[in-house]
Amino acid sequence: MPELPEVESLRRYLVRERLPGSVFERVEIESKPSPETGTGAISDLTRLPGRRVERLERRGKQIAVVLDEGVLGLHMGMTGRIEVLAESEPTPRFTRVEFFLRNDTNGTKNFRMVLADPRRWGAIRTFTDLREAFAGLGPDALDPGFTAEHFAEAVGHRKSQIKPLLLDQSLIAGVGNIYADEALHRVGISPARRANRISGKNLHSLYLAIRESLEHALEFILSHPDDRGRPFIVDAHDDRMRLRRKSGAFCPRCEIPLRTKSFGGRTAYYCSNCQH
Repeated sequence: MPELPEVESLRRYLVRERLPGSVFERVEIESKPSPETGTGAISDLTRLPGRRVERLERRGKQIAVVLDEGVLGLHMGMTGRIEVLAESEPTPRFTRVEFFLRNDTNGTKNFRMVLADPRRWGAIRTFTDLREAFAGLGPDALDPGFTAEHFAEAVGHRKSQIKPLLLDQSLIAGVGNIYADEALHRVGISPARRANRISGKNLHSLYLAIRESLEHALEFILSHPDDRGRPFIVDAHDDRMRLRRKSGAFCPRCEIPLRTKSFGGRTAYYCSNCQH
């Protein structure tokens, strides 16, 4: 967490808050390192002041703030949250980076954008261009150009289990742990099934289930903002999911207890009766 729907909702939130067209005035970075993980991936931001935001792009879980010179990449990690604040608002706890910006279109607006991240796993990096910012990422899972045929070509011939393949961002960008489980449950495919043993028909159904799961979650997030109009992105134990990813949860279809299994260090929730 967060995955594609949460990050896309964040991109739209930043657009609404007039990040495009704004100019960075200064940047403040926390100096206290985490005793466990260090300060994380924050690149040199000293050249950011004076740069103007042209637009915001997203691929998978990554946001790219395209500047008049270069690109600022934003990745929230597991617990990061990006917020837009007025100058007078208090700085949230666990703030790692604070950006001060000015937007002079339609009246002057001075504001701050902060990355608050308790575990310091979020990443902020500068890149030369979009190609570098999105290097190593496969096609976006909701890209209209990414078809069922492309999906089958990417995973259908592989002998690996399907769950780790769905999490491989170099194959498909944006699908993470929770939405992989959600999509697999919708079509009745076990997370342990070898991809090359899934029929073409079922691969097509899985492709559709991935898109439906992501689109439904995005619609839910956009229609359930918090009391300040910000997207609620941290937790997914709500109606964006059919599958309840918690101890003691039951299959929403046959109502037997869900099972769990680890795939590459990530826990899958699945139904042993409905998924084969």
